[in-house]
Amino acid sequence: MAPGNHHHRYPQVKSPLRRQLHAPSPVRKFGLSALTKRNRQVSGNVVGASSLTSDCNSSERNTLDSGLQHYRTDIEVIDVDHDDDDEVEYVEVISDDDDEVEIVENVVAMQESEDKVEIVENVVAMEESEKEESLDDVNLKNGSFMVVDDSRDDPVTDVCSFEAYRKALESAENRTSKLKARGFGDVLRERCRGLLRSLRSFFRQDEEPLVDVRGEPFQSLSKEDVTAVKKAFSANVQNILVTHEKSNIDISVEKLRCLKPGQWLNDEVINLYLVLLKEREAREPKKFIKCHFFNTFFFTKLVHSATGYNYSAVRRWTSMKKLGYHLIDCDKIFIPIHMNIHWTLAVINIKERKFQYLDSFKGREPRILDALARYFADEVKDKNEVDVDVSQWRQEFVHDLPEQRNGFDCGMFMLKYMDFYSRGLDLCFTQEHMPYFRVRTAKEILQLRAE
Repeated sequence: MAPGNHHHRYPQVKSPLRRQLHAPSPVRKFGLSALTKRNRQVSGNVVGASSLTSDCNSSERNTLDSGLQHYRTDIEVIDVDHDDDDEVEYVEVISDDDDEVEIVENVVAMQESEDKVEIVENVVAMEESEKEESLDDVNLKNGSFMVVDDSRDDPVTDVCSFEAYRKALESAENRTSKLKARGFGDVLRERCRGLLRSLRSFFRQDEEPLVDVRGEPFQSLSKEDVTAVKKAFSANVQNILVTHEKSNIDISVEKLRCLKPGQWLNDEVINLYLVLLKEREAREPKKFIKCHFFNTFFFTKLVHSATGYNYSAVRRWTSMKKLGYHLIDCDKIFIPIHMNIHWTLAVINIKERKFQYLDSFKGREPRILDALARYFADEVKDKNEVDVDVSQWRQEFVHDLPEQRNGFDCGMFMLKYMDFYSRGLDLCFTQEHMPYFRVRTAKEILQLRAE
């Protein structure tokens, strides 16, 4: 509305008044703030420009006509020079009373609304463009999963694991807040899931079939195996049944009879069985974890009852020439512990960085784990010239394990702890399995082959 078009709305002033200059400020009691609020709501909803212009002009005229009727007639209007083509941005109304100064703001609704519509459309277009560009970071080309990582110069193409999927999610987290608000992360996750489902059959063709080993420790014994064990138990006690040449261990009938029900296991049977476990791992390295099995004399040499800890007494037991590997390269190291008339097991769990103690009676012996921690640090320093800080390793007295219910099966429990752990299995057996394990162990010793 041009300045000259609204002079007739006001009474002519008879005498000029001294006026004070005031900065423009919105007057809310005449409804102009409500008009501005309405304009903003319409702009936020991105309505058509023609409809918005019509509503704003109509509201502006109605509000001004109704509001200016309440003005007092003893006021003076200050006209500001404008070009005829310019819009009126505000009208300053000053009362002749200094305590009553009112400023009416006239918003140019059409121009402001059109600007807002254009801004909103630009923002939406920019977000859609950025979203499309970001989603292009995940490409399906020749069955490859490519993720653009800002920290790398080359794309990640490994889909056999979830590393690429993880990097894709990290890439989504680094996007702008606008993309996050529009659900970019959910879209990416869904596309990744679809990709993995579509490629599942492809990867299964390249992978070696997984072998379920959970049933192997409980395989049924044949009648021939049971008959051979019974025959060995009933033979002349002085007869040598088998000889393991590499370890130089002879098993006579008398020694094998410790595997009969109600008997305590002896050193020769235990040590030969541990040798067979290591040979089993060497035959099928992909099926069993890498372990080392110390014999029953190791700990008594390491920690003598009279002289205490003595690393030099066992230093030559683990030379590269003798073993063909270093202990630090193993996942687990098993140490049989004989305490008077009771067998327990200690484990140096290198993979999980902890020292474990397993007692079928759930006993606790912290001094044993302390000695083994000291030994492992000395061993790695001596063989690999590396300082290992084992002070941060955890000591664990395993309680979630099969318990012994009698006074003679502690040795069999100890052997089965090692057998199952070396398979990578949980200790999923009970006292009721001990008669079967005794016959099976005797059969494996007679065949010089652990299964």
